[in-house]
Amino acid sequence: MTVFDDELTHGHEFGSGLVGKAQGFYIASAVDGTSQVMAFTAKFEENGYVDSLSFFGVHRAQVSESQIAIIGGTGKYVNAEGYAIIKTFPLSPQQHNTDGVQTLLQLTAYLAY
Repeated sequence: MTVFDDELTHGHEFGSGLVGKAQGFYIASAVDGTSQVMAFTAKFEENGYVDSLSFFGVHRAQVSESQIAIIGGTGKYVNAEGYAIIKTFPLSPQQHNTDGVQTLLQLTAYLAY
């Protein structure tokens, strides 16, 4: 199990504007490590982190896109439902100083609330 508490930013570039935080965990769900069950909450900085979306699903790292479910939210996203597309962007160690995990995820959310 890997627990994360990471920044959500506007773009891929280092130093891109802060949108909020992603807090949750993922667990390897394939023997070869190519897929992970993910559960996390995206908390948005605007309005003091009262607005959030909750995500759950399987992210397959070896494909160009994965879909996970949006299973709820808080603040202006109460009763939200939908899905998010996750794209994986591997990083070289020279691009970002990290804790050893060199992967960047892009999330695009489609929701109704």
